[in-house]
Amino acid sequence: MFVLLLVAVLGQAPSVAPSEPGVQSPARSEPDSAPAPAPESPPAVLPPATHELFQRIQNRVAQVRIIERRSGTRSSIGSAFFVSASGHAITNYHVVSDVVLHPEDYTAELVLRSGGEPVPARLVDVDVVHDLAVIRMDDVVKDFFALEDREPQQGTRLFAMGNPHDLGTTIVEGTYNGFIQDSLYERIHFSGAINPGMSGGPTLTGQGRVVGVNVATMGNQLGFLVPVKHASALLARALEAKPDKARTLVDTVRAQLVDNQQRLTEQLMAAPVPKQKLGSYQVPGRWIPFLKCWGDTPHDPEVPYTVTNYQCSSEEDIYLSSHHRTGVVAFLHQQASSQKLGALRFSSLYSALYAQDPDTVEASREDVTNFRCTTEFVDVEGLPVRAALCLRAYKRFPGLYDLVLRAAALNASTSGVDTSLTLGGFTADNARKLARRYLEGLSWTK
Repeated sequence: MFVLLLVAVLGQAPSVAPSEPGVQSPARSEPDSAPAPAPESPPAVLPPATHELFQRIQNRVAQVRIIERRSGTRSSIGSAFFVSASGHAITNYHVVSDVVLHPEDYTAELVLRSGGEPVPARLVDVDVVHDLAVIRMDDVVKDFFALEDREPQQGTRLFAMGNPHDLGTTIVEGTYNGFIQDSLYERIHFSGAINPGMSGGPTLTGQGRVVGVNVATMGNQLGFLVPVKHASALLARALEAKPDKARTLVDTVRAQLVDNQQRLTEQLMAAPVPKQKLGSYQVPGRWIPFLKCWGDTPHDPEVPYTVTNYQCSSEEDIYLSSHHRTGVVAFLHQQASSQKLGALRFSSLYSALYAQDPDTVEASREDVTNFRCTTEFVDVEGLPVRAALCLRAYKRFPGLYDLVLRAAALNASTSGVDTSLTLGGFTADNARKLARRYLEGLSWTK
């Protein structure tokens, strides 16, 4: 589409300027005279050539290497770009997360485009919610980006830079497609290839202005960027911060997670829980715009019952480590019914549905404790419900928990609804508060 549009623009005939007032138009040529040559088209105004942009800014981008101390070799790689003369550089939190969580085992270094030996880099600050970090080397930097928050027009040609698969500094063309709508954590949609190793690199306009920080890809030219305004805010905080030996970066991450879950809790509690009809029941629907909802009813003539699924999730999370995610809101409803099964056989089916393990937030034994559950029978607007509330604690971030709520209606012999709510990274009080509010969305339409 872009090529076709460009060809159409370049192929347009030049318009003829109107005559100035009081100036006589030139006389028409005689029919048999030779036509006057058409004036030359003005040169097309295009963004600078990719190679020109690359040559101009290549030294502002570096490779990040995470070094495992015992082996003395790299365990992972990413990208970064310089944003101050004092050696500050922006990268992704997920690129340097091992250094944040295990500073005794990992360190970071920068490989500069200008050559030479890798340069040690230290972590200065992080923004775990937006997947950003500031690192710094001690050398003076002569060429760096000045961050400026100006949103380009949709369709603007952009250039992503980084070190994909350790192949060296690379520049990739793509298109700005604006902010992701109804996103829990702000992201920009970049139609271009962002490959492993490019995380933390900049994506910029043809004039060299940074638009966002490479953060993720879904393949097939579906790339995602962290908006530059979050990098600017983190850099400003890092430049103003005073050394505090008593506070670790893990403490910083915990404080940011606590603030984030409080923001989400207030946002959810302020919104009414909409009710979605599911058979003869009403269940919590799309509670808030950042939730994406889907539903389906498998049809199998050999099965003597139907199960309708309705699920909503934030579809985004916060990266803590390669095996731990948080900042999640999700729920699933299953409405089962049968006109062929008797009450006893349906009860067995319904119990099996309730016994299924719900989806939980990704975490390892290193990250969280086992779930501890309490089960009780509650009355929700006249609907008898069996509810099990389970919590597991974060080991590195005290005071934060994952919650799983399972609930099943107990009012019918050949139909029923089962629901589960999953919350990742909330305080126990906020998690319980949201679980109670969620249950209020259950009812029986009779």
